Amino acid sequence: MGNLLRAPNGNGLFMAPRSGSHSIAYAAMQSFWPEVLLDGVGHASCLFPVHENYTDQAQVGIVVRNPVERFKSMVARSGRTIEQQLEKPQYRTLPPGPFARYFLFETQLQECADWLGITVPLPDIDSTEESDKPTLTVEQEARVREIYATDIALWESLQT
Repeated sequence: MGNLLRAPNGNGLFMAPRSGSHSIAYAAMQSFWPEVLLDGVGHASCLFPVHENYTDQAQVGIVVRNPVERFKSMVARSGRTIEQQLEKPQYRTLPPGPFARYFLFETQLQECADWLGITVPLPDIDSTEESDKPTLTVEQEARVREIYATDIALWESLQT
């Protein structure tokens, strides 16, 4: 389903696209495998020394982002229109849990990095400028909420 970062401390992170995965992966490579050159790499997760797929493993966390914002970022980065993404979204819903830890993209990326044992500052990589994100109509946002209903329920449950 998706790439899994397994840190030397045993904790893992499911790499959810458009949810800080570039920044976490880059910092993880610098912390855990500094001998690997990152110049010209699209996404540092492709260089993880051990490639694992998420299969409900213990000590795996996930970063959860506001699904509507994640969708808008996906559209801004994809080169596809809103309607094309609504018809066939580039990114699926998040895998079902339970996960050992949930981190909010908006406020807990550093906490996630600390949990993984990352020792370098998190860089701001591949972020999308707010001005590049599309404005959704009421109907389009309703469709996004329908497509990502389980992600929205999870994100809302973490807001307390």
